[in-house]
Amino acid sequence: MNGDELSSDVADFMRNLFRHHLAVATLHPNPPDAPNLPAEWSQDLIDACQGAVRILIVAFINIKYVSWDFAKYCEDCKNSGLGCGGNVEREQEILHRWPPKYCPTVSVNSARVFADPYGRIIAWILPSIIPSHYQDILHHAVKVLEPSLVKKFHRPAEGGSWRSNAMFFAPDNNFVSSGQINLSAAWFMAGHNGPVHTTPFLQRREGQEFLSIVQNPFAVMTGILAIVHPKQYDMAKEMKESIMMSGQCEKPLEQWPTVFTAISVITNRESPFHRDLQESWEWFDFLLSFGRYEHAPLYLANLGIRVNNPPGTICAFGGRALWHGVRKVMPRITFAFYMRKNILKELDIESAGWMTQREHEEYIGVQRHNLRRYRPKTFHPSNVEKSSL
Repeated sequence: MNGDELSSDVADFMRNLFRHHLAVATLHPNPPDAPNLPAEWSQDLIDACQGAVRILIVAFINIKYVSWDFAKYCEDCKNSGLGCGGNVEREQEILHRWPPKYCPTVSVNSARVFADPYGRIIAWILPSIIPSHYQDILHHAVKVLEPSLVKKFHRPAEGGSWRSNAMFFAPDNNFVSSGQINLSAAWFMAGHNGPVHTTPFLQRREGQEFLSIVQNPFAVMTGILAIVHPKQYDMAKEMKESIMMSGQCEKPLEQWPTVFTAISVITNRESPFHRDLQESWEWFDFLLSFGRYEHAPLYLANLGIRVNNPPGTICAFGGRALWHGVRKVMPRITFAFYMRKNILKELDIESAGWMTQREHEEYIGVQRHNLRRYRPKTFHPSNVEKSSL
C-alpha cells in the first residue's frame, strides 16, 4: 500500500470512528457501526488512530467562543495592510478593535476548540495527540534529511526574511542540528503558476527513505484533518487526485502520505509574531512540535491564549488569520503542514470555506445540545476506555 492509499484509508477509519462514538454518546437512535479494524495495519497505527480520536472528542465538546464575527475580523485584517505581521502598531490596532477572548493571556493545557458566535471554527488545540513512539519515528526521519537542512542564515543587519535570520536559530545540539527545509510532492516553483514539480530532496534516495519512514504518522495527521476540517480535507484530496490524473508528479504523489500541499521542517528556531501571507483565511495549517522539552509555548494573540504545547501537540488554525509566535525552546523540531491556493486556482477546483459548527455537526450527525446533556457521564476522559475506542 502506497502513502496516498494509506492516508486515505486512515482518514476514512478515523472519521467513521469519531462519528460512531459521538453518536453512541448522544444516544442517537441509529448510530453508525464502529469501523472494522484493518487486519493489515500494525497495532501501533491502530493505537495512534484510537488515541487521536479520544483527544479529538474531548476537544469537540470543549468549545470556547470569541465575542466577534471571525469573517468580519478577517476582512478587516485584509484591509489593514498587516502584511506578514511585522507591523506591531497595526497588529495592536487589530487587537483593540477585535478584543481577544482572554485578556490578560491565559495558558491552555487541555484539548479544545475556539469558534466565533456564528459557529465559524477558528482553531483546534490538541495536546500530545501524536504519541511518543511516533515522535521518535519522526525524529528518525528528520535525521535522514538533516544533511539537507538549509543552514544559510543571514545576520540581522543584512536584512532578509526573519525565517532565515541567524538570531532566531539556536546552536546545533545532539538532538538535531539547526535549519529548515520545505518539502512538497507537487507544487509550483516560487513566482510561477505551473507546471507542478517535486522538491529535489524527495527525488533522491534519502527523500524516498524519508517518505517511507513518515507514512504512518503523516497518515494519522491526515485523519485528524479529515475530522477537524472535512471540507478542506475533501478539497485537498480532490486536488491531489486531479494532479495525479493529469500525469504530473504521479509517482511522488502516490508516496506522499498526506493531502497537505507542502510541509516545512524547522529545527531549533524561534518564530516571532507573524502571519503566513500565502495561506488561506479559511483553511487550517497544522503545527506539530516535539523534542526534549516540557513546553514550547505557542502564542495566539488574537485569541489571548498561550498554548503550552507539550511534545506531540498539534495546533490547527489559519496561519494568515491569527497573529502567532513561538518562543525559542530547544531542542525542538517543528513540522508545519500547509496548502497553497495557487494550485487550486490552476486546477479550477472550488475552494473550501470556513468550517462551521452546524456544518460539522451535520456532517458527523451529532447535535451539540445532546453533547452538553450527556457529557458528564460519557465524555470525561477518565471514563473513555482505550479498548472502546
